[in-house]
Amino acid sequence: MEPMLRSVSGDMSIFWISLGMGLAVAAILALSAVAFTLEYAVSNVVNLAHGEVLTIGAYAAYVSDTNFHQNLYVCAMIATIFGALAGTALNFGLIERFRNQKPLSTLIATLGASLILQNLLLIGFGGASVSYGFAQGSLLHVGPFLWTTLTIRVMLSAVVVAGLMYILLQRTRLGKALRAVSQNRELAQVSGIPARSVVMQTWAVAGAISGFAGFLYGETIGTITPTVGNGFLLLSITAAVGGGLGRPYATLGGAVVLGLVMSIAGTYTSSAYQLVFAFGFLVVMLLIKPNGMFVRGRALTVRA
Repeated sequence: MEPMLRSVSGDMSIFWISLGMGLAVAAILALSAVAFTLEYAVSNVVNLAHGEVLTIGAYAAYVSDTNFHQNLYVCAMIATIFGALAGTALNFGLIERFRNQKPLSTLIATLGASLILQNLLLIGFGGASVSYGFAQGSLLHVGPFLWTTLTIRVMLSAVVVAGLMYILLQRTRLGKALRAVSQNRELAQVSGIPARSVVMQTWAVAGAISGFAGFLYGETIGTITPTVGNGFLLLSITAAVGGGLGRPYATLGGAVVLGLVMSIAGTYTSSAYQLVFAFGFLVVMLLIKPNGMFVRGRALTVRA
């Protein structure tokens, strides 16, 4: 009986540890996925260069850390600023130019931008992985979970950003204008809303969130490469579609569920299969809830 009890206790301990790891992964993924869904909501564009904006933020923080020896918070701010600049430049230089083109043309254009940015990063930083110099912190037991102080800081940061996003969408003029533009850009423009300016500001916000998410990823994982955005793009699309594409809060929920599915399934099988489970999750959601597990109806607009 005692060996059986120890086995059950060990299994539960592994479960809670994997659940805690899943929450940490979901925190970063949620930020990236929300940024992706905001871009889609206001521009109706599947931005395949989204992962590179995240990577630019990660490398901006890396340069600040290694070359200028800035502290953690300054690096986070620099990553956020560079992400915002990259998002704004991408919208101004590419998305708005293709606004009246066919969706496939815009999709291919963002794919081209992704390849260009990725190769520029490869030229500038090389293909080898690089790492930040920040300490991971001590290991702490928080209830049944086992987290480092760094992991706790990352999750708290994600919660703070989610709270700021709620305030932006619900309590500011930009948030109201953003929701109007996402529902009908032409009608919003006729009503006196400067749609182009709203779209530009939204891409800047989405880029800032992506840049910050890139910094959190590099800080958590410890290493970054110029191709790190590829995997996060696919996971961001999966979380956004699974939760509810175009709905920031639904996307947050989708990211949390996806992070938990990947972590728990990877713990009990192999971490090499995490992407397989992620795409399996996407297929199941498309079959059962094609509009997203947290969305009712068919509209893909930014709502509360």
